[in-house]
Amino acid sequence: MLALRSILVIAGADEAAYAAAATTAADAVLFDLAAPHVAREREAARRLVAQQAPAVARARRGVIVRLGDTRSQELEADVEAVVGSAIGATILSGAEQPQDVRDADVALRKREMRRGIAPGTIRLIPEIDSALGLRSLPAMLEAVDRHGAVALDAGALLARLRIPRTGAPPATGARAALEEHAMADVALAAGAALLPWVVTGAGATALATRAHDLGAAGVTVASDAEARGMNALFAPDPAERAIARATVEEWERLRGRGRWLGAVGKGSEARSVDRRNVRLARAFLAQAEAIDRREAAR
Repeated sequence: MLALRSILVIAGADEAAYAAAATTAADAVLFDLAAPHVAREREAARRLVAQQAPAVARARRGVIVRLGDTRSQELEADVEAVVGSAIGATILSGAEQPQDVRDADVALRKREMRRGIAPGTIRLIPEIDSALGLRSLPAMLEAVDRHGAVALDAGALLARLRIPRTGAPPATGARAALEEHAMADVALAAGAALLPWVVTGAGATALATRAHDLGAAGVTVASDAEARGMNALFAPDPAERAIARATVEEWERLRGRGRWLGAVGKGSEARSVDRRNVRLARAFLAQAEAIDRREAAR
């Protein structure tokens, strides 16, 4: 699992930015092939991703590539150019229906097999930026077993709904209400699938505090200064980590005695230990351990 508190976005064919990515404070680096301004230099950007991704991976930063959507006719070429052992995950931009993630899964699987990578190794992150995508998210998450997280580009979603900006963040009125609604919907769908979720796109850091309160794992950032702040904000809560660890340990003791139900904590603070809660605890600990590995690599 990738640590996703802060995801530094690199877009275009700026070779210096690609090279500097290996020393970023961010948990992961997102090489964006789908940004509108990259269209004129897409081939050069693909070459740079293929060249620079291994160095970023060796520096123990997660490597994510944002791919063109299935309507762009660029998805296959993006995957062909960049898929390799250094890539930890891909974001499928503009995901709107189950067939979109199926097409991306097939494209990734073909290249994994050709290049000696175990099928399913490169995780898929559907990026939601439309009302249709938001409505279809649960079905998309059920369509393939490659998902590693969910991304929400709330700014793009609201732009497609023609919701006007309200000036400097934070948003107010209808815009704030729709942002909350979108984040809550993504939080519920991702939570049901035991997946982390992140906020991407322009203005992601402006939503960071509210996203954190809804259980997000992190946001995209534009600089190392932003990355450090987001790393602190989205650090796992030590108390929750202790409860999750105690839940897993108690579950193992229960199963050793042939039992299926127990509890941790005392009084009003007690929490049930059962199959449902242990799944949640293990998912939380997996994310926390990914962050621990990232911190150890600094």
